Amino acid sequence: MSEKKGKIIVNIRENFQKKTKLIESLKNLNISKVKIEEKENIFNSIRRKWVSIGKVPSHQSFNLNNSYKHQIKLYYDLVYLNNDFKEKNLYKNLIEKKELINNLKKLIDYGNKVKAYKDSLKIIKRWNFLTGPTKQNHEINLNKEFDDCVKKIKESKKDYLSNKEKYNKQSIENKKRLIDNMRSICDEECTDKISWIRKIKFYEKSKEKFINIGPLEDFENEGLWKEFKEINKKLLIEKNSFFKNLKKEYSNNLKKQNELIENLKDSQKKEKVFANKDLQELKKKFNNIKNVPFRRNKENRNIFFDLLNYFYKKTGDNHSEKKEAEKKNFERIDDIINEIKENLSKQNIDDEIEKLSEIDVSIPIKQLNELSDSLGKKFKDVGHLQSNIDSNILKIKSVLMSEKDKTLAKIKIKNKINEIKKQIGQLENNLTFIKSDTADSIFNNVHNQIKKFNNDLILQKKKLNHFI
Repeated sequence: MSEKKGKIIVNIRENFQKKTKLIESLKNLNISKVKIEEKENIFNSIRRKWVSIGKVPSHQSFNLNNSYKHQIKLYYDLVYLNNDFKEKNLYKNLIEKKELINNLKKLIDYGNKVKAYKDSLKIIKRWNFLTGPTKQNHEINLNKEFDDCVKKIKESKKDYLSNKEKYNKQSIENKKRLIDNMRSICDEECTDKISWIRKIKFYEKSKEKFINIGPLEDFENEGLWKEFKEINKKLLIEKNSFFKNLKKEYSNNLKKQNELIENLKDSQKKEKVFANKDLQELKKKFNNIKNVPFRRNKENRNIFFDLLNYFYKKTGDNHSEKKEAEKKNFERIDDIINEIKENLSKQNIDDEIEKLSEIDVSIPIKQLNELSDSLGKKFKDVGHLQSNIDSNILKIKSVLMSEKDKTLAKIKIKNKINEIKKQIGQLENNLTFIKSDTADSIFNNVHNQIKKFNNDLILQKKKLNHFI
């Protein structure tokens, strides 16, 4: 027994000497002129060594710890003269402290409160010796939150030791609830990778809570562990089966992507030009290929869209050439329209129409209607008959219209012709019902209407001839 005690005393003394040397290393580091990044690495190494060293003589630990903390404070005062480093370090320390608080909060839910307390001591040690300062407003709140968590763990440990039976019963109920939750998650149907990842994520949360409750002194505990293992095994088999099939799907989808890429490469060699809608369709096909390994998908996307952009640019160049040709034609049209407005008369209209027929660009219907109104007024002012005016304007419009507008005009005229024929047929049918002794005025009125409709019919047929 005395030999063992002597060995402990020797170890304590050795620990004191090791920690004293680390304090000297900190002093030397504070006055050294090495780069700040290198200084930070040495500083963190010293702190890790300090934590790994065991107990020191109790009557010397207070002064030793104070000296260590003093050198730590000096270190931060010196390195924080560099504002950039200070901001980065304060933020890093904030993240570390928040993570330690989250770890403490998880311990509060442990079923075994004694284990939770023992694990909390490691976190407290890390908080005290391995984290640095944060901004003052953060420091106050973080310290309060940390202390509250430690207090809860200590109180729950004390209460646990006094009321083990109550805690065991509560933990058994929690385990049952978690078993039901895990079984429900396990039974969910998943058909794609994203839903499976989500399922595994939710399952792992419940699984971690179940494990953290730990072993319990209760006859039901063994049965719950058995259920837990069965559910775990079932999920593992289903997960492995899905991801095994997913590899086959990956292979097929990669093949589809590669085919689209190879087709574009062949088209590039042949200097093929795609229409805009064809490129959009290819893009849609590529984007609709789901379930592809992330890295390979990224590589293929880069290759595919580089090729696609090449063809878009090529299409754009052709489009620019076409636009330039259209622009020249529109300039010709504007010149001729201005000439028509200024010089058109009954004598030269056919010559102007012939000039217009040589232009291979159609004029928008709105512009045509404006021209028609202008010419109609001009013809009327010089005394032309309305029928001649309408005929000449229609000749001009039929030459300048697009094929689409011509088709619409033909449909409109044909519908008008059919309507007139119906009206004539109705009036002729009405004549059969007029008695011989009926007033001549009614009889004459019907004939006049028929005559008027026949004249309109002839006019509409003439109009139609301009579009045939």
